Amino acid sequence: MKILRILPSMDFGGIERGVCDFSIKAKELGHDVTVTSGAGRFIPILREKGIKWHDVSMDRKNLSTFIISRRLLQKIIDKEKPDIVHVQSRFPCWIAASLMQKFPGLPWVSSIHSFNRFGLYSRSEGRGNLVITVSNALKRHAVEYLKIPQEKIRIVYNGISDEFTLIRKNNSGRICIGMIARFSLYKGHYVFLEAVKVLKKKLELRALIVGSGSNSYKNHLESWILKNGLNETVDVIRMDSAEALKNIDILVVPSFVPEGFGRTVVEAQMSKTVVIGTDIGAIPELIEDCKTGFLVKPGDYRQIAEKIAYIIENPEILKPVVQNAYENAMNNFTVDIMVKKTLNVYNELLKGKQ
Repeated sequence: MKILRILPSMDFGGIERGVCDFSIKAKELGHDVTVTSGAGRFIPILREKGIKWHDVSMDRKNLSTFIISRRLLQKIIDKEKPDIVHVQSRFPCWIAASLMQKFPGLPWVSSIHSFNRFGLYSRSEGRGNLVITVSNALKRHAVEYLKIPQEKIRIVYNGISDEFTLIRKNNSGRICIGMIARFSLYKGHYVFLEAVKVLKKKLELRALIVGSGSNSYKNHLESWILKNGLNETVDVIRMDSAEALKNIDILVVPSFVPEGFGRTVVEAQMSKTVVIGTDIGAIPELIEDCKTGFLVKPGDYRQIAEKIAYIIENPEILKPVVQNAYENAMNNFTVDIMVKKTLNVYNELLKGKQ
């Protein structure tokens, strides 16, 4: 099968990592995969694996980029002659929706990865012949908010690399609670810090905030930490999530805006790290409370502090919880499963075309 994947860029992010993992695995299975996007850290990895890449940056959302990208994509489709096209992110989906009229016999798939608002603009992600959402929560959002017909939607959970099963913990002596998330307000960093502030009064621990993105937001976090006397307890750093999980004993995912999936939850589960997450968006699909992790209400830092204290004071509960979570992750959220289910969606369209 000749597959063309289209997205804005191949830099940091869950979508980019997913496309990279899919492309490598699909090529191993004998498929011909071409990626079209802007530049990014995943491009050298793709090239090393022999995967073709066309440089078409779609990060800037304006009319000039739309016209230029549409023209370039048309040339790429004419040249590569794919059997199927898979487009991700709203702006490229609008370009594709316009362009695919020139290729009426070519099936295409669009994907939804997050709870995007601005309903009219976001509806481009529902324009594919079939639409993939990465969770049941996103499927409901797509039907209820974006008005995408339910019969067009297929659920394919993100797949996480088994490299996370190889993580071995660095024992520092003190319990480390951590957070791995982009530096963005809705990820709940300040909720996490308020929980640390409560815990510091009664427990000896350290905290690690690992992220990427806004420098100004990172600076604000560091100022808050200093102002609240947590500078000896909390470190804010940029680090790969696999490296970070070597140092984290309890991962907290305190998002107060719905997550479309929650990669860090599954990464932690694969590394046998216990996870506390908010009961919102797709996180409850990844965590069964008290069985594969722990759920808390969004924004409730006191409840987070109570859960952390409970885990620390009752270490005997950890072994069954982390083992259940590990098995659930390996049975449902691997790269192999993601690739198989994505290829099933492609084949469904190709069979319908015959």
